[in-house]
Amino acid sequence: MHMLKLKGTWLLFLLIFISSCAVSQPTGDTDTKSKKAREAFNQALYYYNIRETAEALESIETALKKDPLYIDALMLKADILKTLRRYEESQGAYDAILVQDKNLPEVYLYMGEMQFAAGWYDKSVASLESFLATKPGESKQLLAEGILVNARFAKNAVANPVPFNPLNMGTNINSKNSEYFPGITADGEFFIYTRRIDGPIPQEDFYISRLQPDSTWGPSYPLGPPVNTEENEGSVSISTDGQFIFFAACNRAKTNVQPSGGGGLGYEGFDFYPGCDLYFSKLNGDKWSKPRHLGPVVNSREWESTPSLSFDGMVIYFASTRPGGLGGSDIWKSYWTGKGFGEPINLGPTVNTTGNEQTPFIHPDNQTLYFSSNARPGMGGFDFYYSRLNDSGNWDEAVNLGYPINTLGDEKGLLVNRSGNVAYFSSDDRVEGLGGVDIYQFELYPGARPQVLSYVKAIVVDDETGLPLTASAELLDLASGASVITTTTNALTGSFLIVLKANSNYALNVNKEGYLFHSENFALTQSGETNPFLIEVRLKKLKVNEKVVLKNVFYDVDSYALKPESKVELDKLVQYLNTQKTVKIEIGGHTDNTGNPSANQILSENRAKSVLAYLIEMGIDPKRLSYKGYGATSPVDTNETEEGRKNNRRTEYRIIAL
Repeated sequence: MHMLKLKGTWLLFLLIFISSCAVSQPTGDTDTKSKKAREAFNQALYYYNIRETAEALESIETALKKDPLYIDALMLKADILKTLRRYEESQGAYDAILVQDKNLPEVYLYMGEMQFAAGWYDKSVASLESFLATKPGESKQLLAEGILVNARFAKNAVANPVPFNPLNMGTNINSKNSEYFPGITADGEFFIYTRRIDGPIPQEDFYISRLQPDSTWGPSYPLGPPVNTEENEGSVSISTDGQFIFFAACNRAKTNVQPSGGGGLGYEGFDFYPGCDLYFSKLNGDKWSKPRHLGPVVNSREWESTPSLSFDGMVIYFASTRPGGLGGSDIWKSYWTGKGFGEPINLGPTVNTTGNEQTPFIHPDNQTLYFSSNARPGMGGFDFYYSRLNDSGNWDEAVNLGYPINTLGDEKGLLVNRSGNVAYFSSDDRVEGLGGVDIYQFELYPGARPQVLSYVKAIVVDDETGLPLTASAELLDLASGASVITTTTNALTGSFLIVLKANSNYALNVNKEGYLFHSENFALTQSGETNPFLIEVRLKKLKVNEKVVLKNVFYDVDSYALKPESKVELDKLVQYLNTQKTVKIEIGGHTDNTGNPSANQILSENRAKSVLAYLIEMGIDPKRLSYKGYGATSPVDTNETEEGRKNNRRTEYRIIAL
């Protein structure tokens, strides 16, 4: 991975080289006295300049037949052979030059560049160090130092490889066509990617596969209209719950998308959105909505691509060549404002460089960013890197994922699953490929893994009918009281999915007009649980005598003082009562059957009274409230197990009047 790209530098070098060799080479000029050799050389240079490398090589061989010691021709031959990746032969051409004269500094520079491209890192380091020892001019010094940094890095990386065993994902994902830019839902149930079907007019569409009961991927099928069109769709990002996709498309016809709103950017007068822009679509039941242009704040007149959505949907990361960046293509982020995504923010120099950064993937932990760069110390071309968001809210200096994950070629489009132990990427450089570019998976070594996560996957149904409901769900952090994410159930299935970070305690509230609100608790600091929580939420209609357990109201053992984190749930109850202004409730306190029954009765009454006092303090009319202690007289579970006793120790609210 070069600090500066060297391809195409031959012509500039040649002019400098020819003009300087009379001084640096005391034994003679690098030119030739053979007119025919010079004519063949000029012909080769012409072909090389128009990228006709086969013809260029044929002409340069003609020149060398006329004059085997023609140094300019040998240099051009070495460069042509490097372009063709015929590195051994390229090295032979450089050796032939050095046999004539070892005092040509630029030979060591370009030979070191070729050796780096070949993966001969020891030789590359030696050649570049030899060149730098000649005290070259500033521009060539910077060029050589940039390659040398990479060569030394690559030499060390090869000597200290990271674990890597890539597996082709098989015929249900890959085909004779090319597959790339994968995405996966947090529960690992759906896998989405881009497939390029070659033909007279190549076509890129999205395909999706579903995980089967035997943990294999089922046959892929097209995502279909209105997302897939006769145009090209690429670089898809699927939200953690599978309800949204964001993707890139170029020169998209306006008839195939909803308008962006906001206008501007010179879109007026066009029947398409010029350039490459970002779009999104929402899953309504089992149908995807017509894609919507993300608008003129995120999209610019330049190139935007490879979007990646944060787990809470509040931030979108993407690559762009928009003005204001540090290099060619940078990684940017944009925050959701409630009306749209706001002004993009550059991620800064710990991620971006003067080169190109592309294919960002923000893991659901919201703290680990994976991306590709071609301008950081690495193995060559684009390498995979990761950066972590630190406690101060800044991105740490990017870390190369190492060899052999990264290679001499270009690595782009890394995806890491919710658990952090499996990564996916695309490659066209493996013998086990099925054709073109294929998608592979591998176990990601521990040092590069994201934060441990769990998730809750729920289906919300009517308690009486069992039919799915469209409802809203909010996850709150019990320590801070902050809302982590708000979502809505799928209109067809009543399902939703929310990611949970380890070592945190959460309250989940589910609401629907005309129903009692429902609460759940996920205490990950106590259990360290990372397995998913699969639950059914049965919402009860707003009727007299219906009751709901307040699962996030807490007390210390044998105490009726409310713990601070109880405020999160009780404030939700206050909100509920403020929207249902005629409802009257009873607060009921319950214990298990351990201990003295009389003491339990008193404790349950005092706990219910504590909740009532808080509600009154928050402005609820006392006439709408009552309380009662039930002791251990109304168990909802067995008292023979700890889990059962825990369920019996509870605080409830019951509707007593509407």
